[in-house]
Amino acid sequence: MQDYSFYSAILGLSSTWRILNITVDERSGDIELHIRSRKGSRFSCTTCGALKLPSGSSKARWLHENHLNIRFYISALIPLITCDRCGDTHAEIPWKQAAFLCEDQGLDDSQGEDRSAPLQLF
Repeated sequence: MQDYSFYSAILGLSSTWRILNITVDERSGDIELHIRSRKGSRFSCTTCGALKLPSGSSKARWLHENHLNIRFYISALIPLITCDRCGDTHAEIPWKQAAFLCEDQGLDDSQGEDRSAPLQLF
């Protein structure tokens, strides 16, 4: 198992998130971090704060701030929270303040179908 604690600290990842792997494009020098939530993690509804298990997820990719002329990309599955009172929302992500959304595929990871509207982060 790789130790990704340095990258986790830079992004402010809590114990609910984990870096699966890191890939480096040898030609461009770009680095891509692949992040997922830990199985069994609960997330708060962004409206009322109720803790829920994810009901699905959406794929998204961000460009993190460039450091030393190296582009850092973040690819992640963002948990979809279904709240009985508030409806569907995406879990808060710790890196969104320092990253720019590159693309959003809006795919549900567990069932392979579109479960939500495109992810709006800004």
